Amino acid sequence: MPEGYIPSRPYPGKVYRLREAAAANQLIVVRCVGCRRSVRYLATDLVTLLDPMRPAYDPPFACSKCGTTEGMKVTFHFPEVGDFGSLTVRRPGPVRRIQTWRTVRLGDDV
Repeated sequence: MPEGYIPSRPYPGKVYRLREAAAANQLIVVRCVGCRRSVRYLATDLVTLLDPMRPAYDPPFACSKCGTTEGMKVTFHFPEVGDFGSLTVRRPGPVRRIQTWRTVRLGDDV
């Protein structure tokens, strides 16, 4: 049975941290109001990438479409039984190393 509803901005003086959202196994839903893009993250994945003491209601990343963090709304969701297998969630993928090239004159030091 999920715990009670946790508002996105609790009463003044209480800051809901990312580690608390991860401990509750919550989904963090980030919606860009400007371009209407919505992305879901597992709070447990964000704790490994970001500071666990960071406020959970701050957007973790800028919008990939419009490139801004202004106008982004963060909400929390407890996954239910019907969500498994039907919701799409952004998860960290493999880290790739990309070789870059540059043009230099023959004989110049590298």
